[in-house]
Amino acid sequence: MTLTQLEYFAETVRSGNFTKAAGKLFVSQPTLSRAIQNLEKELNTILIDRDAKDFQLTRDGLIFFSYAEDMLTDFREKTREMMDKLENADGKLRLGITPTTGAIYFFSAIYRFRELYPVVDLEIEEVTTRQGMEMVLSGQLDMSVVIDPVEDSQLIKLPVVNSEAVLLVPKGHPLGKRRSVSFAEIQNEPMLMVSKEYMYHDVVAEKFREAGIEPHFAFESNQWEFIFEMVANGQGISILPKPLVDKFNNARVHQAHLEKPDFPWTLSLIRRKDKYLSTPCRCFWNMCQHEKF
Repeated sequence: MTLTQLEYFAETVRSGNFTKAAGKLFVSQPTLSRAIQNLEKELNTILIDRDAKDFQLTRDGLIFFSYAEDMLTDFREKTREMMDKLENADGKLRLGITPTTGAIYFFSAIYRFRELYPVVDLEIEEVTTRQGMEMVLSGQLDMSVVIDPVEDSQLIKLPVVNSEAVLLVPKGHPLGKRRSVSFAEIQNEPMLMVSKEYMYHDVVAEKFREAGIEPHFAFESNQWEFIFEMVANGQGISILPKPLVDKFNNARVHQAHLEKPDFPWTLSLIRRKDKYLSTPCRCFWNMCQHEKF
């Protein structure tokens, strides 16, 4: 009995049809049928009821299918473990972190990862969302933190923080007691925004356009904290991610939900879809998937 025979039989059962299975396995139907017949001879039993109107396994076929699935799963897992060892399991993880937002939320994740896997060489590079995407796609980074929306068929994305962007106004502002504010109500306010090098700048501008408003930003900075301080000191208003505002001294400002349109905000981790996932990468990915930071 060979792994090829197990794979042939399992795929035939999953497909429920010899022709479909042969196509998926890239073999001829006679080759597939002969392989399963040889398997039945070796086991001295009938696995598939060929007299049934539709595709149907015998009792022995059901038992053997469960065995085949278990064996194939175990083989794949053992192969992956072997590949990890060949790749050097205590190897390197190259991670991109977005300034401020990524650092705030991934600091504890990085600390936890270093505690669990001290032999991994963890290289961290500060990048914008655009830079992170480009460097992951080019292979310069294994993974990167990004601010949504990020869509690329070559990437796999893991949402880590799901929240919203909120309106930020100074205490005493006419909107300072409102729970919700529409984009139309703030179109003439002096808007403070992060600079164009951040994808978030374009995301906010697009939200204004969804409301039928051409955005105009009175001031731009590449420092999120500086924008917060300007709002707190009455120099204008801003739209910032709520998790970021919550990390600052937000008692000095008022934040309100944005509507018409709503403004969801997500911080995600990305990696290239077609790239082999090494042990350090898989461990960090799984940790971010299952633990809350």
